[in-house]
Amino acid sequence: MNDPDPAEDGVRQDNRDSSEESVNLDGRDFVLDEGSKAVSQGSAGKKAKKKKRRRSELARFLIKIGILGAVTAVTFIWVLGIYIQHGNSMYPFVMDGDLLIIFKAGSRYNVGDVILYRNPDTDEKGISRVVAIGSNEIQITEAGELLINGYAPSETVFYRTEQVQGSDVRFPYTMGENEYFLLDDYRISGKDSRVFGAIKKDGLLGKVAYILRRRGF
Repeated sequence: MNDPDPAEDGVRQDNRDSSEESVNLDGRDFVLDEGSKAVSQGSAGKKAKKKKRRRSELARFLIKIGILGAVTAVTFIWVLGIYIQHGNSMYPFVMDGDLLIIFKAGSRYNVGDVILYRNPDTDEKGISRVVAIGSNEIQITEAGELLINGYAPSETVFYRTEQVQGSDVRFPYTMGENEYFLLDDYRISGKDSRVFGAIKKDGLLGKVAYILRRRGF
């Protein structure tokens, strides 16, 4: 009986080692050839690519959130503002509790605009309507009529315009150049230019762009 050739056996062993790999799973031996290893490596590569793609998508999402947050911050710092009206000084156009969107950036103010301003006496914010701009003479008659340079302006306000008791502002009142005279729509009483006089443009904080009614919420 011929003994197996060690050299030949070694060649067979080397050939198996070069193309196969033995693994033990649950006590059972399995042989993985080169094709199986290639499949395993391909699956691992797909998982790695999928994980990398998810990380990339998350990074892009976070960048978008950051950009959106920055744009929102810039918008509400420099372009828009929010103000909640307290009281009925601008009734019925603006009511107590209304939420106002204020347009601030580069606002140009005209007669009739409803604006947010800063009271020069108290530094408080308020809402009033522009009734005159520039060098004008303002008069409030005993009959409750508003006159600008001797003429009654065309207005939709139907309340009488009365002087405010205890105010230091006297009528007829002469405005300075580039000054704004502000009046509330509810003119029976008020804390507008009848109390603190006309104000400069730097005291105007923006124009009312939108009103959200909040009464009953």
